[in-house]
Amino acid sequence: MKGKSKYWNKISLSIQFVIFASTVVSLPSCTEPDPFPIIPQIQFNNMEYVELLENGSPDSLILYLNFQDGDGDLGIEGDEDLAPFHDFDIVLDNEGKVVTIGQPEVELPLFLFTPRFGVVGRFSDEDNRPAFDCANYDTLYIKNDRSDLYLPGTPLDQIDLTEFYKDTVYIQRNPYENNIIVKYFRKRGTDEYEEINWRYLTSEYGCGISFDGRFPILDIESAIDGSSLEGVIKYSMVSTGFRTVLRKDTFKLQFQIIDRGLHGSNVADTGDLTLDQLLR
Repeated sequence: MKGKSKYWNKISLSIQFVIFASTVVSLPSCTEPDPFPIIPQIQFNNMEYVELLENGSPDSLILYLNFQDGDGDLGIEGDEDLAPFHDFDIVLDNEGKVVTIGQPEVELPLFLFTPRFGVVGRFSDEDNRPAFDCANYDTLYIKNDRSDLYLPGTPLDQIDLTEFYKDTVYIQRNPYENNIIVKYFRKRGTDEYEEINWRYLTSEYGCGISFDGRFPILDIESAIDGSSLEGVIKYSMVSTGFRTVLRKDTFKLQFQIIDRGLHGSNVADTGDLTLDQLLR
């Protein structure tokens, strides 16, 4: 058996999204293949449905996906909130003041501010504030003159309420906050599908749940030295609404993962499914 180079580390991984647990098992290989591309490659493996027949108890849809990654930099820890894994950028006007939904006018152009990082670039030459929804706005404590703000997650007992007040702030969501993106589609015809937007099922303004999320760093050594990884990710999605929304309809999932270098994998899908087919 050849000695393994730093570019090859074939392992099998299991990630439970809800509890962020992982298991790593080394698999011996007698040959040393070419390294995988640094852009992750994924493929559908399996899916299961766990239905709890108790009032109020959430059911689980569990997605298994095969992956390969050439430099092993997969995973974001749950507490990582610095760029490029932060929640959102905040929109500022040309005077460096926070833009809110209720401002009559703003000083153009508009810029993006990344928390704990600074202004990262020009955003718009127009006042392009949309109507309220949770994709474009968040509630933050800002200074009376809009010249400062408290960062998301600041405990209330650390906020100076004599100078700061809560307002609805214009933001741009960060597409790299999560490292697994999952979309649901309901079959409507022979080859036609309609996306199920879970965020709007329980909220008029899109403030509901999303099944996008994070899985943790799969292997610290590979993430540091850039060695290849191969394995299976187990990703659990929990909801009390699967049976209500999906019923006995035919549906499919499309999914993608993103590595720490912000490389997006190919988009894979499950093919046509029903909940009854998936019952475990």
